[in-house]
Amino acid sequence: MAISSRLRELRASLRARLLIAIGAILAVGAVVLSLAAWQYAATAARDAYDKLLAGGAVQIAENIYMQGGVVTLDPPAAAFATLSAYDLVFYRVTDPRGVVVAGYDDLAVTAPAKALREGVVLRDGLYRDQAVRIAAVARKLDGALGDGWSEIVLAQTLRARDALTWDLASKAIGLIAAMSVLALAATALCLRLVFAPLTRIESEITQRRPDDLSPIAMTPPREVRALVGAIDGFIQRLSERITLMQRFIADATHQLRTPLAAIDAEVELLTDQTRDPNALDRLRGRISDLARLTSQLLDHAMIQHRAQAPRFAATDINALAKSVLSQSVPLSLDREVSISFVPSESEAIVAADVISLREALANLIHNALAHGAQRRLMVKVERSATHVAVIVWDDGPGIAAGAQERLITPFQKGDGSHGSGLGLAIAAEVAQAHGGSLRFAGGAGDFSAAIELPLERK
Repeated sequence: MAISSRLRELRASLRARLLIAIGAILAVGAVVLSLAAWQYAATAARDAYDKLLAGGAVQIAENIYMQGGVVTLDPPAAAFATLSAYDLVFYRVTDPRGVVVAGYDDLAVTAPAKALREGVVLRDGLYRDQAVRIAAVARKLDGALGDGWSEIVLAQTLRARDALTWDLASKAIGLIAAMSVLALAATALCLRLVFAPLTRIESEITQRRPDDLSPIAMTPPREVRALVGAIDGFIQRLSERITLMQRFIADATHQLRTPLAAIDAEVELLTDQTRDPNALDRLRGRISDLARLTSQLLDHAMIQHRAQAPRFAATDINALAKSVLSQSVPLSLDREVSISFVPSESEAIVAADVISLREALANLIHNALAHGAQRRLMVKVERSATHVAVIVWDDGPGIAAGAQERLITPFQKGDGSHGSGLGLAIAAEVAQAHGGSLRFAGGAGDFSAAIELPLERK
């Protein structure tokens, strides 16, 4: 488990990924350079020993002379000593008649006579089951029989070449390996320096108090400014959401105390066996108010949350408004109220969050029934070229122009109202989240509140 956890940590580390990638590139480069170094060493050793071998063949050719009509060789001891330091050396000298006058009879080379007469010819070969390098040359002797050309063949095994190749290549490969290790170490150091600002940012965030949601103080490198900016943006949104939640909790606590205190007082009256015949009705009303307030508080929190993460979909406003009206009007009222619905003549489709828009319309209708409509209430859908409006009209006293702005603020109530002060605030916030607005029109006996939304663009 520890090994797998460590492997996951390494895979998740950007520094480890870079080190692994650069290490792999350096390893491939080192292998390629090592192969090239080996090839170069082999070529250098071959050329060096070829020059010695060719020089030895020329020295042997220069030490051939005629004595009594016979080709004679005076072997060059210095040349043989140089060539035989690590290797076995074989040679053969033949006179113009093809008779071997010195050396090994079975040593031969496959090369045209013309090439041998023009200069030294070098060949790879096999002699007595050993790989050898062969140098051959021809020399013309005055007074010799035949065409006068004597042939000299000199062969050397490859041990000295291989030793020189290995010596040169091992030193070059060692240097390449050392440079690769140094390069990887330098890369690790550079990465440490490069990632130091990120480490400081991490330290600044981890050392903060839970309630510290201020932007990151240090100036980040240009390459990570976008990342730090995104983190700051997230912190700001989180701070706004927490502030909103704290305000909601404070408001809810404050608003719930009043109906709870009233219920407590009514219960005390019942406990004292008060003969007030309206006590139960008042208690029932207080409980209803509390239920309504609790529902609206939760709806308000839901609306604010959905406004931050809207889930818009094409919505038929005619159908939605009709459905909300049918569900919002209670089966019985304490007065006769004429309810009507007037849809728009043409199709009215908007991009909307159905849940929050349904709640906003329900609150407008409830407010109109509870605080407005005397005998008539109408819900009407009107469409213009760019907008669609859902209008809730009633024949009640309406809202004074000077109080309209105040009443769309949460928990602000009208004069003599026993409501929660959230209905109009919810409607206004939903309209704003949809890019629209809540507007009022008219006055006493002819008052309307309308949610106006932009039409969906096709």
